[in-house]
Amino acid sequence: MAMKKRPKPKYRQRLGETTTTRPVNTVRLNVEEVVAENTEQTIVRGKISGSDVKPEVDKILSTDATGKVKKVEVIPDKVIIEGILKLEVLYSAFKEDQSVHTFRTDLPFTDFVEVRGARPGMNADIDIVVEDVSLTRDPKCADDWDVAAVLKVTARITETREVNAVTECPTGFKCETERMKVKHLVGSGNKQVLIDKYFELPPDTPDVDRVRRCSCDVEITDTRIIKDKVLFDGKVTLECTYTALKDHKPVHTFERTFKFNDFIEIKGAEKDMDVDVDAMVESCTVEVAEGNACKLDVTIVLNVKVRVSEERDVDVVTDIEGATVKTAPLSMESPVGEKCKQVVIRDAAEIPAGKPDVDKVREITARNFTITDVDIVPDKVLVRGKVEFEVMYKSMKPDHAVHMLHRKVHFKTFIDVPGARSGDNVDVDINVEWANAKMDGCDLVIEAVLEVCAKVTETIEREVVIEYTLPKPTAPPTTAPPGACVPGTTFNYTIVQGDTLNKLAARFGTTVQDILNVNPQITNPNLINVGDVIKIPCVAKG
Repeated sequence: MAMKKRPKPKYRQRLGETTTTRPVNTVRLNVEEVVAENTEQTIVRGKISGSDVKPEVDKILSTDATGKVKKVEVIPDKVIIEGILKLEVLYSAFKEDQSVHTFRTDLPFTDFVEVRGARPGMNADIDIVVEDVSLTRDPKCADDWDVAAVLKVTARITETREVNAVTECPTGFKCETERMKVKHLVGSGNKQVLIDKYFELPPDTPDVDRVRRCSCDVEITDTRIIKDKVLFDGKVTLECTYTALKDHKPVHTFERTFKFNDFIEIKGAEKDMDVDVDAMVESCTVEVAEGNACKLDVTIVLNVKVRVSEERDVDVVTDIEGATVKTAPLSMESPVGEKCKQVVIRDAAEIPAGKPDVDKVREITARNFTITDVDIVPDKVLVRGKVEFEVMYKSMKPDHAVHMLHRKVHFKTFIDVPGARSGDNVDVDINVEWANAKMDGCDLVIEAVLEVCAKVTETIEREVVIEYTLPKPTAPPTTAPPGACVPGTTFNYTIVQGDTLNKLAARFGTTVQDILNVNPQITNPNLINVGDVIKIPCVAKG
C-alpha cells in the first residue's frame, strides 16, 4: 500500500514582540494534491455463455482481456468501482477441420479499494491491469464457461487546493527562496453526452428478431482549446449479438461506430494549455425499431470529464529569518529524465476462418494502443503493451471485394532512463513510425516500427510561506552613544525594520557615501537586512 497524507499548515515561532503583517505579494495556485493512493489485487469471477457462439467452441486457445471503468464513487475511506472485463477469446471450432475463430464478450464487475483519507467529492483516478485470466468449461453445461481474472487495481485520490504563496521577501529581511515548477489547475468540469440514433443494418445482413447482448467502447480522438472552452471529438464502437428473424433463429453479430463532438466551458482556458479528457460509458442500449426489423434504435450516455492545467515557474519564499511564518506544503513534479526507443514488432498468423483469402493488401492502420504494464527498476522503465492494427485488403474472390480484418500485436521493451527509481512517476507514449502487411505463404505478416517514449518524474514537496508575522522595531544598540562619539571614529549600529542608509545618514548627521566607506561589505546601498550590524562614522557637532 502506498499512502500519502496531506500535512497541516505549520507555524515557526520566533521569540520577542511581533506585529502581524498580511503579505501583499503572493501568487494564487490551484494545485491538485494527492490525498492517498492504494493498489490492491482482486479476483473477478463470473460465467459466460458460449451458446451464442457460432461455430461451437471445441477448445480455448488463448484469451485476451482488458478492464474498463464504467463508474466510480468515492465514499469515506473507500473507492467503489463498477467496471467491465472485456474478453476476446481465440478458439478451435467443434468441426472436422477444427478451424480457428474468435468471439468477444463482456463480464461486468463491482469492486472497491480501501483508500484512507478518501472522502466524497474528491477526485479519483483508476487504473486497471489484468494480470491473468482463465476460462474453464462448466461441467454441468458444455456451453458455459467459468471466468476467473486477477486484476491489479490502483486508486489515486486527489483534491484541489488553493495556495496563496508569498513571492517577495519583506524589505529589510533575509529570506530563503526557491524557484518551483508547479502544475496550476486552471479549471475542471464534466458533461453528459447523449448519442441517440437510428440506423439500418447492411442489406446482406438478416433482420433482427431480438438483441441479446451489446457492448460499447468510447475513445477520445481529438481535443482542442479555444478561449474558455475545451472542444473534443470521439467515437463509440458498438458491438451487438442478436437473434435473426428466421425460422431457425441463428445468432449473428454486427458492429457500428458512432462519432461525436461537444465542448465543455472552462473559464480561463487558453490555447497551448494542457488538457486531460476522460470519457466513460454510463449506459448503452439497443432496441429494434417498432414495425421495422432492419432498423435499430441506439441510446448511449457518456460521462466526459475535462481538466485544464498549465505549468508555471514561480519564485516562492520558503522561510523569513527573524519572523514567525505560516507554511503550507506545495508539491511539484521534478523531471528525472525522458528517453525514447525504437521497437520493431512482427506478427505472423493465418487469415481468420470465415474471411476470404488475401489477393493484395491495400492499407494498414494502427487503431488503438494499450499499455498493459509499466515497471520501474533502477535506471530503466519496463513497458508491455499491444497495438491493434486494421488491415484493408482485396480478396481473391471473383468480384475482388474489399474486406477488413483486425489484429492485436503484443510487445515488450525497456527504456534506459538514468536516475529512474521505483516509486517515481512515469508517462509512456507510443507512436507507430512505420507499418506494413504482406502475405508469406498462408500467413498474413504484420511488421511495424514503434517509437516508445518514457518520461520519468519525481514528486518533491516543499513548505512555502503563506503568511508571516514580523518583529516590532527595537531601539538600535550602540557601543557608544552618539553624543559621546569622537569625530573620526565609528560606533556599531544594528539595523531594524524600516531603516535605510538615507534615513541613518540624516539621523546621525553623516552621508550615505561616508557610511559605505566604513562598511565595504555593503555592495548594494538599497539592500540592508534587519539584524545586520554596521558601522556609523562619528562627525563633529556644530
